[in-house]
Amino acid sequence: MTADRAASWKTKLEPLRGDRWPIRCGHAFSANEMARLRQRLWSRDMDDRWAVWLDGSVLRCWTNTCVYETQLSVSDDGTGVAIVLDLLDDKETYQRASTDAAELERFEGILSLVWRRDN
Repeated sequence: MTADRAASWKTKLEPLRGDRWPIRCGHAFSANEMARLRQRLWSRDMDDRWAVWLDGSVLRCWTNTCVYETQLSVSDDGTGVAIVLDLLDDKETYQRASTDAAELERFEGILSLVWRRDN
């Protein structure tokens, strides 16, 4: 990614704002995945809806606004775990899945798409 593209994305990305719906998560990240998250995974074009980035130890997933945010517990070996996933709880902005399990599937699906996109 070019420095210009990264700079343009950084001006658009904000932390999760508004009401939150916390979900127990437990999603584990390998050391390799953590390294990739630190590099920040930006959308490539307007059809690519999601940007995922690690801001310190806070992981955020953004599409027009921050929808998911989680504090990662990072181990000495470089792996990380998301214990609680905060979800934007604003019906005007984001339509939450009908169950927490379905919402966790969405979150993990976004991560899966981003991993495949950036390979």
